[in-house]
Amino acid sequence: MSTDVDDDAAEATAVTTSPGQPGTPGSSGGGSNEPNCTKRDGTRGYLRYEGLKYTTMKEQREVIRPEEQRPGVYLHVYCDDEWQRFDFFPEVPPAAQIDPVSLAESVRIVPKAPVLRTNPATGRHLVNLEAWFWAETWDGVEATATAGDVSVTVSAEPRALVVDPGDGSGPFTCTGPQPAYDSTKPARAQSSNCTHTYTRAGRYTATATIVYDVAFSSNVGVGGDLGTIEPDSTTSIVVHESQALVGG
Repeated sequence: MSTDVDDDAAEATAVTTSPGQPGTPGSSGGGSNEPNCTKRDGTRGYLRYEGLKYTTMKEQREVIRPEEQRPGVYLHVYCDDEWQRFDFFPEVPPAAQIDPVSLAESVRIVPKAPVLRTNPATGRHLVNLEAWFWAETWDGVEATATAGDVSVTVSAEPRALVVDPGDGSGPFTCTGPQPAYDSTKPARAQSSNCTHTYTRAGRYTATATIVYDVAFSSNVGVGGDLGTIEPDSTTSIVVHESQALVGG
């Protein structure tokens, strides 16, 4: 192999004089400033590294060491000024990038099933009397997760209460938190957009579903919607004929 390669074609010489461990040029040797190599005469010294001197990286990859095609560099390794070896140092891949969306999707967030309240009470409904429905609680739920340097916060916020009264009339949607009926106030002084009137006496199974909008934010500026969570519950409703109730 010729050693008089034109300087313009050679790789620039890189010199590292800081202490390091073999195979990791320029590292701090675990934070120790103690000598980290031994010369042939037994004295201790510091590792340092120099780049290619007489060949180019192209020659190394194509002619001298064609079997080594990984990303990385060839360096001369010295202990102080004593040459130790010529070696290949593979490029250390960066830490795996954490996808904040995947991390957020992995978070398990479980709002409680709704507790349905009614007025009249569930066992005292009357035919043709407007009944109020509301959810006992209307609170959001939040959970966080961290992987590497990425943190995400996943939140579920209630948007609507969907009530199927169970009498075959079909479900209806009540947007936003529903007011609870206040028995200390006159009926004419209160109103609700979440009501239903049963037209036949009987025992019905009402289903309540709260629709939660799920979204996430992160410490890397990424966020977005994650769909909805819709926990539900059932409640037994007894509807009486008004005459029967009065006669009782």
